[in-house]
Amino acid sequence: MLKPIKTRYYLTLLQMLVVLFLLGFVVLMNKEHVAQFFYATQAGQLGLVLNGIILLIFLIGLVRMILMFLSFTREQDMLQRFIKRVAESAPNPVYGLANAAMIVDRYHAVQTIARQHADVNQAALASTLAAGMSTQFTLVRFVHNILILSGVFGTVVSLSIALMGAAGLLDSPENMQQMGTIIGGMSNALSTTITAIVCYVFFAYFHLRLQDARTQLLVNIENVTTLYIMPRFQHAENSLMHDVAVLAAELRRSAEAIHLIQDRFLHAGERLQLAADDLQVAVSQSGDNIKVIRDSIREGFRLDEQPKG
Repeated sequence: MLKPIKTRYYLTLLQMLVVLFLLGFVVLMNKEHVAQFFYATQAGQLGLVLNGIILLIFLIGLVRMILMFLSFTREQDMLQRFIKRVAESAPNPVYGLANAAMIVDRYHAVQTIARQHADVNQAALASTLAAGMSTQFTLVRFVHNILILSGVFGTVVSLSIALMGAAGLLDSPENMQQMGTIIGGMSNALSTTITAIVCYVFFAYFHLRLQDARTQLLVNIENVTTLYIMPRFQHAENSLMHDVAVLAAELRRSAEAIHLIQDRFLHAGERLQLAADDLQVAVSQSGDNIKVIRDSIREGFRLDEQPKG
Protein backbone atom coordinates (compact mmCIF):
# COMPACT_ATOMS: atom_id res chain seq x y z
CA MET A 1 0.00 0.00 0.00
CA LEU A 2 0.99 3.62 -0.43
CA LYS A 3 2.84 5.37 2.33
CA PRO A 4 1.01 8.36 3.85
CA ILE A 5 3.55 10.83 2.48
CA LYS A 6 0.88 13.42 1.77
CA THR A 7 0.69 14.14 5.49
CA ARG A 8 4.46 14.41 5.63
CA TYR A 9 4.42 16.90 2.79
CA TYR A 10 2.02 19.14 4.65
CA LEU A 11 3.98 18.69 7.86
CA THR A 12 7.18 19.84 6.17
CA LEU A 13 5.40 22.78 4.58
CA LEU A 14 4.03 23.71 7.99
CA GLN A 15 7.54 23.56 9.42
CA MET A 16 8.79 25.89 6.69
CA LEU A 17 6.04 28.39 7.40
CA VAL A 18 6.69 28.18 11.13
CA VAL A 19 10.41 28.83 10.58
CA LEU A 20 9.69 31.83 8.37
CA PHE A 21 7.14 33.15 10.86
CA LEU A 22 9.51 32.75 13.79
CA LEU A 23 12.36 34.42 11.94
CA GLY A 24 10.13 37.31 10.94
CA PHE A 25 8.73 37.58 14.47
CA VAL A 26 12.21 37.63 16.04
CA VAL A 27 13.41 40.26 13.58
CA LEU A 28 10.38 42.48 14.20
CA MET A 29 10.62 42.15 17.97
CA ASN A 30 14.34 42.91 17.95
CA LYS A 31 14.60 45.12 14.92
CA GLU A 32 16.63 47.75 16.77
CA HIS A 33 19.22 45.19 17.90
CA VAL A 34 19.26 43.58 14.47
CA ALA A 35 19.73 46.93 12.76
CA GLN A 36 22.48 47.80 15.22
CA PHE A 37 24.12 44.43 14.58
CA PHE A 38 24.14 44.96 10.82
CA TYR A 39 24.54 48.73 10.72
CA ALA A 40 26.57 49.72 13.73
CA THR A 41 29.62 51.03 11.89
CA GLN A 42 30.54 52.93 8.78
CA ALA A 43 30.68 49.65 6.89
CA GLY A 44 27.21 48.70 8.01
CA GLN A 45 25.65 49.42 4.63
CA LEU A 46 27.85 46.75 3.08
CA GLY A 47 26.79 44.36 5.83
CA LEU A 48 23.15 44.88 4.99
CA VAL A 49 23.86 44.19 1.31
CA LEU A 50 25.87 41.04 1.94
CA ASN A 51 23.46 39.61 4.49
CA GLY A 52 20.53 40.60 2.29
CA ILE A 53 22.04 38.64 -0.60
CA ILE A 54 22.46 35.57 1.61
CA LEU A 55 18.87 35.81 2.86
CA LEU A 56 17.61 36.33 -0.69
CA ILE A 57 19.39 33.19 -1.90
CA PHE A 58 17.95 31.30 1.07
CA LEU A 59 14.40 32.51 0.37
CA ILE A 60 14.65 31.69 -3.35
CA GLY A 61 15.70 28.13 -2.54
CA LEU A 62 12.99 27.85 0.12
CA VAL A 63 10.27 29.03 -2.25
CA ARG A 64 11.45 26.53 -4.87
CA MET A 65 11.28 23.72 -2.31
CA ILE A 66 7.75 24.78 -1.31
CA LEU A 67 6.67 24.63 -4.96
CA MET A 68 8.23 21.17 -5.31
CA PHE A 69 6.46 19.95 -2.17
CA LEU A 70 3.17 21.18 -3.59
CA SER A 71 3.96 19.43 -6.88
CA PHE A 72 4.67 16.18 -5.04
CA THR A 73 1.38 16.58 -3.20
CA ARG A 74 -0.49 16.85 -6.51
CA GLU A 75 1.31 13.76 -7.79
CA GLN A 76 0.25 11.89 -4.67
CA ASP A 77 -3.35 12.95 -5.25
CA MET A 78 -3.12 11.62 -8.82
CA LEU A 79 -1.86 8.30 -7.47
CA GLN A 80 -4.75 8.03 -5.05
CA ARG A 81 -7.30 8.85 -7.75
CA PHE A 82 -5.71 6.33 -10.11
CA ILE A 83 -5.91 3.56 -7.50
CA LYS A 84 -9.53 4.47 -6.79
CA ARG A 85 -10.42 4.20 -10.49
CA VAL A 86 -8.64 0.86 -10.77
CA ALA A 87 -10.58 -0.39 -7.74
CA GLU A 88 -13.77 0.70 -9.50
CA SER A 89 -12.74 -1.38 -12.57
CA ALA A 90 -12.73 1.66 -14.84
CA PRO A 91 -11.91 0.82 -18.49
CA ASN A 92 -9.43 3.70 -18.63
CA PRO A 93 -8.15 4.48 -15.12
CA VAL A 94 -6.23 7.59 -16.25
CA TYR A 95 -9.32 9.26 -17.71
CA GLY A 96 -9.84 12.66 -16.11
CA LEU A 97 -6.36 12.79 -14.59
CA ALA A 98 -3.83 15.46 -15.49
CA ASN A 99 -1.90 14.54 -18.63
CA ALA A 100 1.35 15.78 -17.07
CA ALA A 101 0.99 13.53 -14.01
CA MET A 102 3.76 10.99 -13.55
CA ILE A 103 1.38 8.07 -13.12
CA VAL A 104 -0.38 8.98 -16.39
CA ASP A 105 2.96 9.05 -18.23
CA ARG A 106 3.86 5.68 -16.70
CA TYR A 107 0.50 4.16 -17.68
CA HIS A 108 0.80 5.37 -21.27
CA ALA A 109 4.41 4.15 -21.49
CA VAL A 110 3.51 0.63 -20.31
CA GLN A 111 0.46 0.63 -22.59
CA THR A 112 2.55 1.61 -25.62
CA ILE A 113 5.15 -1.07 -24.91
CA ALA A 114 2.48 -3.73 -24.34
CA ARG A 115 0.76 -2.88 -27.63
CA GLN A 116 4.03 -3.59 -29.43
CA HIS A 117 4.17 -7.02 -27.73
CA ALA A 118 7.51 -6.17 -26.12
CA ASP A 119 8.70 -6.88 -22.60
CA VAL A 120 8.20 -3.99 -20.17
CA ASN A 121 11.50 -3.08 -18.51
CA GLN A 122 10.31 -1.46 -15.31
CA ALA A 123 13.87 -0.76 -14.15
CA ALA A 124 14.51 1.34 -17.27
CA LEU A 125 11.25 3.23 -16.75
CA ALA A 126 12.16 3.89 -13.12
CA SER A 127 15.63 5.16 -14.08
CA THR A 128 14.13 7.47 -16.69
CA LEU A 129 11.63 8.88 -14.20
CA ALA A 130 14.32 9.41 -11.55
CA ALA A 131 16.55 11.18 -14.08
CA GLY A 132 13.69 13.42 -15.14
CA MET A 133 12.88 14.34 -11.54
CA SER A 134 16.54 15.11 -10.78
CA THR A 135 16.39 18.02 -13.22
CA GLN A 136 13.81 19.68 -10.97
CA PHE A 137 16.41 19.84 -8.18
CA THR A 138 18.88 22.04 -10.12
CA LEU A 139 17.99 25.29 -8.39
CA VAL A 140 17.67 23.61 -4.98
CA ARG A 141 21.08 21.94 -5.33
CA PHE A 142 22.60 25.21 -6.52
CA VAL A 143 21.31 27.09 -3.48
CA HIS A 144 22.36 24.25 -1.19
CA ASN A 145 25.91 24.35 -2.59
CA ILE A 146 26.47 28.11 -2.65
CA LEU A 147 24.75 29.09 0.59
CA ILE A 148 27.85 28.51 2.70
CA LEU A 149 30.05 29.90 -0.06
CA SER A 150 28.02 33.10 -0.04
CA GLY A 151 28.78 33.45 3.68
CA VAL A 152 32.47 32.83 3.00
CA PHE A 153 32.35 35.41 0.21
CA GLY A 154 30.83 37.98 2.57
CA THR A 155 33.46 37.16 5.14
CA VAL A 156 36.29 37.61 2.62
CA VAL A 157 34.87 40.93 1.39
CA SER A 158 34.42 42.21 4.92
CA LEU A 159 37.91 41.15 5.94
CA SER A 160 39.30 42.85 2.85
CA ILE A 161 37.65 46.10 3.91
CA ALA A 162 39.02 45.61 7.41
CA LEU A 163 42.53 45.11 6.05
CA MET A 164 42.25 48.25 3.94
CA GLY A 165 41.27 50.12 7.07
CA ALA A 166 44.21 48.61 8.92
CA ALA A 167 46.54 49.74 6.13
CA GLY A 168 45.23 53.28 6.46
CA LEU A 169 45.70 53.13 10.22
CA LEU A 170 49.34 52.17 9.80
CA ASP A 171 49.91 55.12 7.49
CA SER A 172 48.52 57.59 10.02
CA PRO A 173 48.34 56.21 13.57
CA GLU A 174 46.57 59.35 14.82
CA ASN A 175 43.63 58.83 12.36
CA MET A 176 41.14 56.90 14.50
CA GLN A 177 38.49 57.02 11.77
CA GLN A 178 40.14 54.02 10.14
CA MET A 179 39.54 52.04 13.32
CA GLY A 180 35.79 52.19 12.61
CA THR A 181 36.37 50.66 9.18
CA ILE A 182 38.37 47.83 10.72
CA ILE A 183 35.71 47.11 13.33
CA GLY A 184 32.93 47.38 10.74
CA GLY A 185 34.72 44.97 8.42
CA MET A 186 35.24 42.46 11.22
CA SER A 187 31.60 42.81 12.27
CA ASN A 188 30.38 42.22 8.73
CA ALA A 189 32.64 39.18 8.44
CA LEU A 190 31.07 37.66 11.54
CA SER A 191 27.50 38.62 10.63
CA THR A 192 27.67 37.17 7.10
CA THR A 193 29.16 33.96 8.46
CA ILE A 194 26.46 33.65 11.12
CA THR A 195 23.69 34.42 8.63
CA ALA A 196 25.00 31.87 6.12
CA ILE A 197 25.39 29.15 8.76
CA VAL A 198 21.88 29.67 10.18
CA CYS A 199 20.31 29.70 6.71
CA TYR A 200 22.31 26.63 5.68
CA VAL A 201 21.20 24.66 8.73
CA PHE A 202 17.51 25.22 8.00
CA PHE A 203 17.93 24.81 4.26
CA ALA A 204 19.90 21.56 4.63
CA TYR A 205 17.17 20.12 6.86
CA PHE A 206 14.39 20.97 4.40
CA HIS A 207 16.55 19.76 1.53
CA LEU A 208 16.84 16.35 3.19
CA ARG A 209 13.09 16.27 3.75
CA LEU A 210 12.58 17.11 0.09
CA GLN A 211 14.89 14.27 -0.93
CA ASP A 212 12.94 11.90 1.30
CA ALA A 213 9.66 13.06 -0.23
CA ARG A 214 11.05 12.53 -3.73
CA THR A 215 12.24 9.03 -2.84
CA GLN A 216 8.89 8.11 -1.29
CA LEU A 217 7.00 9.41 -4.32
CA LEU A 218 9.16 7.36 -6.68
CA VAL A 219 8.64 4.28 -4.51
CA ASN A 220 4.87 4.82 -4.60
CA ILE A 221 4.87 5.16 -8.39
CA GLU A 222 6.86 1.95 -8.77
CA ASN A 223 4.54 0.16 -6.33
CA VAL A 224 1.47 1.28 -8.27
CA THR A 225 3.14 0.21 -11.51
CA THR A 226 3.92 -3.23 -10.11
CA LEU A 227 0.58 -3.82 -8.39
CA TYR A 228 -1.93 -2.16 -10.72
CA ILE A 229 -0.45 -1.32 -14.15
CA MET A 230 1.79 -4.25 -15.07
CA PRO A 231 -0.79 -6.97 -14.26
CA ARG A 232 -3.38 -5.08 -16.30
CA PHE A 233 -1.43 -5.45 -19.54
CA GLN A 234 0.39 -8.68 -18.76
CA HIS A 235 -2.96 -10.31 -18.01
CA ALA A 236 -4.28 -9.37 -21.44
CA GLU A 237 -1.13 -10.63 -23.12
CA ASN A 238 -1.13 -13.84 -21.11
CA SER A 239 -4.81 -14.36 -21.84
CA LEU A 240 -4.18 -14.01 -25.56
CA MET A 241 -1.31 -16.47 -25.42
CA HIS A 242 -3.44 -18.80 -23.32
CA ASP A 243 -6.26 -18.63 -25.86
CA VAL A 244 -3.83 -19.35 -28.69
CA ALA A 245 -2.40 -22.30 -26.76
CA VAL A 246 -5.90 -23.66 -26.06
CA LEU A 247 -6.84 -23.26 -29.74
CA ALA A 248 -3.67 -25.05 -30.82
CA ALA A 249 -4.41 -27.89 -28.41
CA GLU A 250 -7.98 -28.17 -29.73
CA LEU A 251 -6.72 -28.22 -33.31
CA ARG A 252 -4.22 -30.90 -32.41
CA ARG A 253 -6.93 -33.02 -30.81
CA SER A 254 -9.20 -32.47 -33.83
CA ALA A 255 -6.40 -33.53 -36.18
CA GLU A 256 -5.84 -36.65 -34.11
CA ALA A 257 -9.57 -37.43 -34.22
CA ILE A 258 -9.69 -36.93 -38.01
CA HIS A 259 -6.67 -39.18 -38.39
CA LEU A 260 -8.36 -41.83 -36.26
CA ILE A 261 -11.55 -41.61 -38.33
CA GLN A 262 -9.49 -41.88 -41.51
CA ASP A 263 -7.85 -45.03 -40.18
CA ARG A 264 -11.27 -46.45 -39.36
CA PHE A 265 -12.50 -45.73 -42.89
CA LEU A 266 -9.42 -47.42 -44.31
CA HIS A 267 -10.03 -50.48 -42.16
CA ALA A 268 -13.71 -50.47 -43.13
CA GLY A 269 -12.76 -50.26 -46.83
CA GLU A 270 -10.36 -53.14 -46.44
CA ARG A 271 -13.04 -55.22 -44.70
CA LEU A 272 -15.56 -54.26 -47.41
CA GLN A 273 -13.11 -55.36 -50.09
CA LEU A 274 -12.60 -58.66 -48.33
CA ALA A 275 -16.37 -59.12 -48.06
CA ALA A 276 -16.77 -58.38 -51.77
CA ASP A 277 -14.07 -60.92 -52.63
CA ASP A 278 -15.73 -63.48 -50.38
CA LEU A 279 -19.08 -62.74 -52.00
CA GLN A 280 -17.62 -63.16 -55.48
CA VAL A 281 -16.06 -66.46 -54.49
CA ALA A 282 -19.36 -67.57 -52.97
CA VAL A 283 -21.27 -66.61 -56.10
CA SER A 284 -18.80 -68.52 -58.25
CA GLN A 285 -19.14 -71.55 -56.05
CA SER A 286 -22.97 -71.23 -56.12
CA GLY A 287 -22.88 -71.26 -59.97
CA ASP A 288 -20.85 -74.45 -60.00
CA ASN A 289 -23.20 -76.08 -57.47
CA ILE A 290 -26.29 -75.14 -59.50
CA LYS A 291 -24.70 -76.66 -62.60
CA VAL A 292 -23.97 -79.88 -60.70
CA ILE A 293 -27.56 -79.99 -59.40
CA ARG A 294 -28.93 -79.39 -62.88
CA ASP A 295 -26.82 -82.18 -64.36
CA SER A 296 -27.85 -84.49 -61.55
CA ILE A 297 -31.53 -83.80 -62.15
CA ARG A 298 -31.18 -84.33 -65.87
CA GLU A 299 -29.43 -87.61 -65.37
CA GLY A 300 -31.94 -88.75 -62.78
CA PHE A 301 -34.93 -88.01 -64.93
CA ARG A 302 -33.04 -89.01 -68.10
CA LEU A 303 -33.81 -85.79 -69.82
CA ASP A 304 -32.36 -85.06 -73.17
CA GLU A 305 -29.71 -82.49 -73.59
CA GLN A 306 -31.78 -80.60 -76.17
CA PRO A 307 -35.57 -80.45 -76.16
CA LYS A 308 -37.29 -81.82 -79.33
CA GLY A 309 -39.09 -79.39 -81.63
